[in-house]
Amino acid sequence: MIYLYLFLLLNSTILSSFVINKNIDEDGLYDENLARYKFLPMVAATFYDPKKCLQNTFTNSTFITQTTVGCDPVNEDTCSAFVAVNHDDKAIILAFRGSLAGMQLLLEGYETIFDDKEKFPAGGNVSRYFYDAWSLVWNGGLRDGYFNARNANPNYEVWITGHSLGGSMAAIAAANLVYHNYATKDQIKLITFGEPRGGDTAFALNIDQNIGYAYRIIHKRDPVPHMPLKGMLGYVHHKSEIFYDNDMSPGSPFLVCTGIDDDNECSNKYADLNPFDHLFYFKEISFFGMMGCKK
Repeated sequence: MIYLYLFLLLNSTILSSFVINKNIDEDGLYDENLARYKFLPMVAATFYDPKKCLQNTFTNSTFITQTTVGCDPVNEDTCSAFVAVNHDDKAIILAFRGSLAGMQLLLEGYETIFDDKEKFPAGGNVSRYFYDAWSLVWNGGLRDGYFNARNANPNYEVWITGHSLGGSMAAIAAANLVYHNYATKDQIKLITFGEPRGGDTAFALNIDQNIGYAYRIIHKRDPVPHMPLKGMLGYVHHKSEIFYDNDMSPGSPFLVCTGIDDDNECSNKYADLNPFDHLFYFKEISFFGMMGCKK
């Protein structure tokens, strides 16, 4: 954890002079109850036992599979995701886990900033690390789990989510499903938490144009969504940012920022960033998952 803190703190200092001006607007589509009470528990579930969180979140759900694979070339860090079906809301769930250790995040940062991007079949280019992480999990068993759920429930929505590294993997997964006609644009709901920049402008536009419901939630001074720096090697965010400039307790206000990247009225207004905000989205994510997502 100390590596995670030092890495985020270093990048917070570097980011302090970068401010982007964008317009801000409400689109009226963001459903906070969906994000708070259904998507966030699924993110927390990725860190521990998904079955417990599913049982404590939905009255009628089916766990399909969890895929965990090695995803770093020099360390023993893993990447993980699970598939489940939420029959209450008629939705297939794909949830991607975030970074477990500070050294994994350090490697992500290095490879994202300095390595070549990977050409994405659906359009644009993405971070090689994020693409490889998604590909290893998808081909390591998640794909089969998804199609088991999809074939049994072809008319269900597809909910895709993740935190940090998992957020970037979730965005890639959503774009891949639509590109291959594994789900329709209107079936997918993509909500991520503390997602870093994962691709170039063409990839961001691909998400914007082909995913009917896509939101990146950012908590206050979380530095990770600002990495890599906007414009560094062409990295930008997809739409739309949901910004909570508070403790994210129930009833807290939020802003919907619809620019292609961070709006100056939203998270980009801060020069001093706080790595601890990355760990808290509605709840302290890891602890919430450890407790089985009990309400």
